[in-house]
Amino acid sequence: MRRGDLLVAALVVAAPGVVLPGCLWSFGEDEGQGRICAAPVEGGEFCVSSGEGPASAWRQAAAHGSRPIEIWAEWPEGRTLDALVTNREDVEQWLGDMDDALRYVREDERCAESYRASMAGRVRERLVSARIQQNQRLAEEPIDAVGRFEEALAEKANSDEDPLVAEIAADKLSMGAVQGVLDQVTLDVGPLSAAYADLAADFVAYRETESAELDTYAKFAAKASMAAETELDAIASSVLETAHGASAAPQEMALRAMKLSAAVTQFEVASEVALAPHTDFMAAHGAADPDLTSGAQRSIHAMLGYVERRVRQSDRAAMALLFGIAMRRQALQLLEESQSVRETVAEAKIAKAEVTFHESAEAQVLAFEKAAPQGVKLSLPYLAKRYDEVIAFLQMRPLCELPSSSWREAGCAAMRPHFKAAATYRATTLPGLVKTGLSKMKVQGVGGALLDAAAAKLAAGDVKGAAVLHDAALRGAEGT
Repeated sequence: MRRGDLLVAALVVAAPGVVLPGCLWSFGEDEGQGRICAAPVEGGEFCVSSGEGPASAWRQAAAHGSRPIEIWAEWPEGRTLDALVTNREDVEQWLGDMDDALRYVREDERCAESYRASMAGRVRERLVSARIQQNQRLAEEPIDAVGRFEEALAEKANSDEDPLVAEIAADKLSMGAVQGVLDQVTLDVGPLSAAYADLAADFVAYRETESAELDTYAKFAAKASMAAETELDAIASSVLETAHGASAAPQEMALRAMKLSAAVTQFEVASEVALAPHTDFMAAHGAADPDLTSGAQRSIHAMLGYVERRVRQSDRAAMALLFGIAMRRQALQLLEESQSVRETVAEAKIAKAEVTFHESAEAQVLAFEKAAPQGVKLSLPYLAKRYDEVIAFLQMRPLCELPSSSWREAGCAAMRPHFKAAATYRATTLPGLVKTGLSKMKVQGVGGALLDAAAAKLAAGDVKGAAVLHDAALRGAEGT
């Protein structure tokens, strides 16, 4: 399931308010209120009435464990999923509780780890069941109250007047009902359109900051590479602050996108339910069902995907910088030691590198010697991954072809006898296996256009492209 779909499902519906085993919570709660729960990393759930606020749940969790503490909102006990998705006020109340909980972590506790754990925690655990139930609701046959009334009207007209008058009477009623539904749909979609326009504008502004964000990390790297040991702590703190800011702003926008997607999905559900009794009438009169949501939903999901990628990119850059700062600190400290100490440290690092490289080389040799995995039905090998393994192995050849006294020699000695066989496999064996596989699948009548595309790639010398298409056709034939 796509990430965007999961987030939408999570925010449109809430799981039934069942107190899970081990969940501590305040008694005497107003049944109309939801709950705010918190869980430390060690486990256990500590829940309070949403009226008490997130700080109470947080304090209980903090007293029983350590950070990151996950915090989230639950719906009141006894409230069913159907009751939630059909009541906009209920959904807004739950989202408001969630807002309060996340805002507390972000602004009061200022704990990035807990904020991130909260964003990706309990809500996601309910995504699959929520989406299934939501889809079931969409698939349900609505009660056609208007249709039954139309039938009654037609029966009365038939008893009093001729059939043509009865049909006209039913059509007029249907047209009025459909127009009423469409008028309400138009009225409801207005606020959603405005919220979407605001979100899209903010997203465009955020996207334009990507190069500046990368430049900031590049400047930190340049500064750290020239810094004295006493300056490194300040640089590391600046990197952490930048990373926190780079995560907080998009997470705020992502939460807005999730809430809007939830509202759009609820609007879609309500509109489909309202129009469902009139589908046949609209089709008979050439009126298509209005599609007011799919484009916005695709756009929102694309925004969420971009935000997730940006946050990961920022996190990776910050982690790499902090690691580099730690390495520089160690190097500067080592420079202050005596020559004998530096030599001892260098020898230990060389010995460790030699062992690591030797183990990696032996693993590559074993991977090359091992037969490629095969499909069960056609007994044909999967070749794309095999191609990558052989290429990676051959990339070591210039480094290891000749003996040397380097710390790499033990690993190179393990690989050296296999380079010639790997080169032959890459140039001859692998293309032959691709060709054989394509021929066999064609005889079996599977693969279709993929086989022709793979053959064209192979004829053009693109062995990797041919292997990828070969494997795609094979997976289709195997049903995997």
